[in-house]
Amino acid sequence: MIPALNTMLGGRDRAAYERARSALADADSVQEALEAVGVLDDLDDDAAVEARALLDALPVSVDESIIAALESAFERDVPALIEWVEGESLAVMISEEPHGDDVRVRIAFVSPDGSTFLG
Repeated sequence: MIPALNTMLGGRDRAAYERARSALADADSVQEALEAVGVLDDLDDDAAVEARALLDALPVSVDESIIAALESAFERDVPALIEWVEGESLAVMISEEPHGDDVRVRIAFVSPDGSTFLG
């Protein structure tokens, strides 16, 4: 899922970048945006169940932070990069880094393995 997202958010494929921008603009959550662009549909069944369980468990503050960071990238038409970092809790680390002649928004999503959230 992460490589597909980074291809969309990297900005080289303008049509994919615009699809992601549009999906986020119409979404109330990260999960809604991911569902709208079809990223979760491209996963095998077990991975999709885990991803959805993890997304359902996102605290509102983490969800809103990810959305705000992506909105900032889209408003400035700069690329974004998503990373997953295994950790004990659900958190997000957002930074901005030089990228070519411009900047890139880096979003490090911290969580336990998705299987942790399967009931």
